[in-house]
Amino acid sequence: MRRRALLLAFVLTAVLAPPASAAGVRLSEAAGSHFPDRTYALTLPAPTRLTAAQVQVTENGRPVRGVSLSQAGGAQARHFGVVLVIDTSGSMHGRPLAAALQASRAFVSHRDPSQPVAIISFAGDVKLVHDFTTDAAAIDQALQAVQPGTGGSRILDAAARAVELLRAARMSSGSAVVLSDGVDRGSQTQADAVTTSALSANIRVYTVGLASRSFDFGALNLLAADTHAEFSAATSLADLARVYERLGSRLAHQYVLRYRSTAGPSERVRVTVQVAGLPGLAGAEYTTPALSQTHGAPFTHSAGEAVWLSPGAALAIAIVIAVLVVLALFVLLRPRTASLRRRLAPYIGAEDPDAGVARRTAMLGGRLRKGAGRSLERARWWPGFIENLEIGRVTIAPERLLAAVAIATVTLLALLMLLTGKPIVAVLALGVPLCARTVLRRRLAKERKLFVEQLPDNLQVMASAMRAGHSFSGALAVVVAEAPEPTRRELARVVADEQMGVPIDVALAVVVRRMQSKDLEQVALVAALQRETGGNTAEALERVTETIRDRLALRRMVQSLTAQGRMSRWVLTALPLVLLTAISVLNPAYIRPLFVEPAGQLVLAVAAVMVFCGSLIIGRIVDIKV
Repeated sequence: MRRRALLLAFVLTAVLAPPASAAGVRLSEAAGSHFPDRTYALTLPAPTRLTAAQVQVTENGRPVRGVSLSQAGGAQARHFGVVLVIDTSGSMHGRPLAAALQASRAFVSHRDPSQPVAIISFAGDVKLVHDFTTDAAAIDQALQAVQPGTGGSRILDAAARAVELLRAARMSSGSAVVLSDGVDRGSQTQADAVTTSALSANIRVYTVGLASRSFDFGALNLLAADTHAEFSAATSLADLARVYERLGSRLAHQYVLRYRSTAGPSERVRVTVQVAGLPGLAGAEYTTPALSQTHGAPFTHSAGEAVWLSPGAALAIAIVIAVLVVLALFVLLRPRTASLRRRLAPYIGAEDPDAGVARRTAMLGGRLRKGAGRSLERARWWPGFIENLEIGRVTIAPERLLAAVAIATVTLLALLMLLTGKPIVAVLALGVPLCARTVLRRRLAKERKLFVEQLPDNLQVMASAMRAGHSFSGALAVVVAEAPEPTRRELARVVADEQMGVPIDVALAVVVRRMQSKDLEQVALVAALQRETGGNTAEALERVTETIRDRLALRRMVQSLTAQGRMSRWVLTALPLVLLTAISVLNPAYIRPLFVEPAGQLVLAVAAVMVFCGSLIIGRIVDIKV
């Protein structure tokens, strides 16, 4: 009675099974798919060219966007392995086994050439006939090597071995095709263990049942259903080739489907795929990972890291590097101490051993300086630069000063690049030449102011000398002998020029230009009048002296009245910088968007321009010329 029921079930399965063309679409999760990125193997019932626009994916009914689709053939086919598992037990001996091997060859002929295939045979034991290979000749030789076995049909053990083989190969998607004509006998592996292992590795187990006198396809049906594959029944040996050919065609035409899920945590997701032009829906399920309930301690730097990453440490390192650079330059440029032989050479009449080296070094340095001087003399600003150094009483040679400023600028540029890694910050290195220019201009202003303040007293001495009988040039020589710097140097230039035949008023005009003194211009006018028309020059000088004293008093009063405005200028200019620095030190996270975000950088740039323009405007307002 039981035998008739099984026969009836087999006949219904064979009759009601859909044809190959209507078998539908299969969807299985690929190995290595991690949430939220999802990867699935899409198996088609027949060769079909698909694009992503023809595939509609939903998760719990919600359409999924950003789906990408790529064919599993070619280079990707090596990630879709297949294991052929063939029953060689006693009931398969003879024609059934020969038909099974012929059907396996038909399966292999329909696969992608890059798709690896492995072969396992089973009876009373399970044998690995050949490991994964893409060589068609090697696969054919392996099928020829399959021999009839003895003992029972260990179907579950063979399926477990195929799953283990696919897991060890670490393939994105794997399939096993198990062929048997009877019931499972002697397996030590439970069906649930095979199913769990296959599902965890995204492996599908396709089963094929060959009708025989003792067939029972219950285990094959369950194995295929539990691994989201399919069971196929072959009613005859001739039908077996058709079944394998269909399976080979299906597994050779797969696509890799990828997208990013937007599902929430701990959510059971039902994935459905519908392909335009093909009937039915393919589905799969997964559960999204839960959010971790444990909160780790916030990340903090260690004490050592906090010290090294602090602004103070960066500043200290920059200072140390700058000091080392200065020491290296000092060691290279300092004059060398004479050796003992060189110091004794003049006393014993011997030739100085270092004289030749020193002479050659001096000649080389002289050539370099002369070459640099000739190149700089062509520049229009060079004579004015030398004159400013002379007026400001800067004793450093102009070429050496320019070289020192250039070296300091390049050194600071390198330090800023190393410490911050941002080229925009390295622009601050241009502050070195600006600072040098500012220092030089302040020295010039100080010398010229000192000259103007000394001028009334010196003119008074000059007027007294003229009343005592000295000429204009003689009285000027008396002033040069007693005047302090910078008046002595400038008036000595006038005396020297006058002795060389230059008119006294022309010589004074040169000093007027150098000192930018309108007061001395009146003295030059008096000298020109005295040379051309004569007159009481001493009285004229006394009147000029009184005028200069009154003008100086007026200037001091203006300086006192505008002191508050000048102080306001510097306070308003420095206040934003001080506040920005203080907030950066006290609360870096609060001020960080100004330095990181593009909008913040734009705000900083606008603020810097506004502060600079405001400082210039206030400076112009309080700069009253008298």
